[in-house]
Amino acid sequence: MGKKSWIGLGVLCFGAGFVHFLLPGIIEDGLNRTQPHEPYRVSEEAKALHASIPVADLHSDALLWKRDLGRQSRHGHVDLPRLREGGVVVQVFSSVTQSPRGQNYDANAGDSDRLTGLVIAQIWPPRTWTSFLQRALHQAGKLKRLEERKPGQIRFVRSRADLQEVIDAREAGGEMIGAIFGTEGGHALEGDPANLDLLYEAGLRVLGLTHFIDNDLGGSLHGVSAGGLTEVGAAVIEAANEKNRIRQGRPGRPFPIQEPDHPVPRRPQGYLRHATQP
Repeated sequence: MGKKSWIGLGVLCFGAGFVHFLLPGIIEDGLNRTQPHEPYRVSEEAKALHASIPVADLHSDALLWKRDLGRQSRHGHVDLPRLREGGVVVQVFSSVTQSPRGQNYDANAGDSDRLTGLVIAQIWPPRTWTSFLQRALHQAGKLKRLEERKPGQIRFVRSRADLQEVIDAREAGGEMIGAIFGTEGGHALEGDPANLDLLYEAGLRVLGLTHFIDNDLGGSLHGVSAGGLTEVGAAVIEAANEKNRIRQGRPGRPFPIQEPDHPVPRRPQGYLRHATQP
């Protein structure tokens, strides 16, 4: 093997290492910036109030990134140490499965995806490279593995009983955090209501129907169709209702919260007609 070949191999290895180990963190840091500031003044009354109530944060994209959420980081949405420091008892972790190029608040087409390169760079399983469903399942698996690595620190909440255990632990002076898994848009179902079962068994408990793009379930406030709930979306909600009815005799097994999540203005009636429960 000649000198040039060795140099080429070295450059290739360096590039691969940069893409895998450093680039995801650089991107996350750039997209989730924090502004340095002097410590905020917090009154003793406010501190006492904060300490007396269970805090719940209903959205974090942290599962998307190649980062150990058990260790404190200086960038990104959350991690366990910062959640404990902030007094958070329950955190909803949303699975991010698609992000259109040029994402904005006005109009986004659903025919592009900026995440494919990111998931490949982070060496996610090949099945996630082209499947929104598999990306959601992979992120559910990441949350499950975090719970396994940090017993007593985080509980993957799948039932009311799990949630009550977290609350009881915190009231007893513990530091356990309840983690609820959700979807950021129903495109994770890939147009098939049957995929609801796969996600539910993986731990899904919050179902966002639409996000920044239109999907098979309905139109988004930031999409292009200006449409409402579709027949597929209605079928998904009906499936959720039915699953909840079947499980009503099994205490502590709630179905996911159904969340319109960025619906087209004046179109929530379609969602409300079909949803019999939150």
